[in-house]
Amino acid sequence: MGLLLISLFVFTLLLGIPQLAGAHAGLLESVPPANAELDQPPAQIALTFNERLEDGVFWIRVMDTNKKQVTTNKAQINQERTKLTLDLPNLGQGNYLVSYHVISSDGHPVDSTYLFAVGQTLSNIPTGTTGNSEHLHTSGLSDGVKFTDIIHFISRIVYYAFMLAFTGWVLWLRFSGIKGETTHSVLQGWTLQLQRGFVVAFIFMMFTHLFAMVGDGGSEALAMLFTHTSIGYVWVASLMLSLLGFVVLFRSLWIDLLWVVLIWLFKSLNGHAAAFEPVNQTVMLDVVHLAASSLWVAGLLMLLVLWKRSRDEAIALFPRVSGVALASLAVLAVSGVLSVFIMLPDVLYVVETQWGKLLLFKSALVLLVIVTGSLLRFNHRRNGLSGIGSLLKIDAVLALMIVAIVGVFTYLTPLPTNEPLSWHVMGDKIHMTAQISPNNPGVNDFTVKIWLPEELGKPKQVMLKLQDMRSPEIAPLEVPLKQTDNNNGMEETYGMKQYTYKSRGAYLPYPGYWKLEVRAMNSNDDETVYVKEIRVF
Repeated sequence: MGLLLISLFVFTLLLGIPQLAGAHAGLLESVPPANAELDQPPAQIALTFNERLEDGVFWIRVMDTNKKQVTTNKAQINQERTKLTLDLPNLGQGNYLVSYHVISSDGHPVDSTYLFAVGQTLSNIPTGTTGNSEHLHTSGLSDGVKFTDIIHFISRIVYYAFMLAFTGWVLWLRFSGIKGETTHSVLQGWTLQLQRGFVVAFIFMMFTHLFAMVGDGGSEALAMLFTHTSIGYVWVASLMLSLLGFVVLFRSLWIDLLWVVLIWLFKSLNGHAAAFEPVNQTVMLDVVHLAASSLWVAGLLMLLVLWKRSRDEAIALFPRVSGVALASLAVLAVSGVLSVFIMLPDVLYVVETQWGKLLLFKSALVLLVIVTGSLLRFNHRRNGLSGIGSLLKIDAVLALMIVAIVGVFTYLTPLPTNEPLSWHVMGDKIHMTAQISPNNPGVNDFTVKIWLPEELGKPKQVMLKLQDMRSPEIAPLEVPLKQTDNNNGMEETYGMKQYTYKSRGAYLPYPGYWKLEVRAMNSNDDETVYVKEIRVF
């Protein structure tokens, strides 16, 4: 057992050698962009993502304001599996809703909806048709948790608990050194219950996630999920391996080791580790993390079982479990830190998302586990049995809390997401709206709208500047705005005349804190300046 932990620790350090990390699933660009107001109808919808998507279960649907699909064409995916396109017929004047469904490479479904207009504006949109974005691989908990989310979280927590407990239990049965016939019989009974619980928990987790994966694609999407996607292959392989465990386990040490490693590997292929580059390194790092977690959780569980059934065996096993737990926590700390550096381009992002905040809370619980473990070792050396039972229960509660957090935050995205900017300021004699879409680093669509009294005519000058707030020595970027015609009277006028200016380009070249400055000068040379600070991830 000691050699296994030393190997895990060294392997973790080797896996942590820095390499280029990829981003998490997200929409980089949509054409036409969200909330676009087009003079001419688009020939197609094009959606570009920042990572590979699963093949087979994806679609784009475009509907008019009567919720009627404008085309029966199927969306196509490019060879790199990063871009979806849907050819459109000639669209008439009106507002249109784009809805799409994809599965990211980490096995989580993403559904999103946005609007665009042809030959008119989006100002008079009926209630309930505004754009909505729902990443079923949830970005945070503050946006509201639905009943289905709660079921997903529960299924994942139960699955993680049984997976860690049973795979670690298999190893502890091999390496614990327990020889008492009565004790061995008790442990065998627990083994069967844990194995059954693990299989049932996996089936429950898979079943609860099927509906989100398939969406409203029906039986065709369900068949495609299991025959054309990596997540489908992993699920089938995991289920077969789990059932095979009833036949092959506890017959050979090497078969047992291979079985638990494959369980950890398949779990790693269905999660965050599979979504970040370099995939091989992140997946193996996750396997190491799961191995250390399993040894700690199962060792603690075995101690609790023996404490009730045979305290002499528990006391005899305690030094070994204590040493393994300490080493496991060290491996968990190192592998966890390395994973954070791989997943996050900026480590400070941990305070920007629910994923990061839960990670910090989990880290605090791990510190409490270390304190509890230290007290356990102290009591064992000084006082024998005094206080050990209570401390074991406290340790178990902390372990359950950590597993619960893991079950939740593995369903959240590690990276903060950007939302399109729509900034409106009302005034006595001038109104202003500034829009940036999709508001990501790189190419964006910029729109500035100015409302002035008709007698003043059009603005003498309208400027949009972007300043990197962390690099004041760099001069602001000026976005080259061009005036566009307002070709309809549906826009809210506020009793004034509207003037619209647009631009497209990579004027947000990189993530950071940006100062957005809009300057509007009327024909009397009266200038109004608007300033807003934004964060681009």
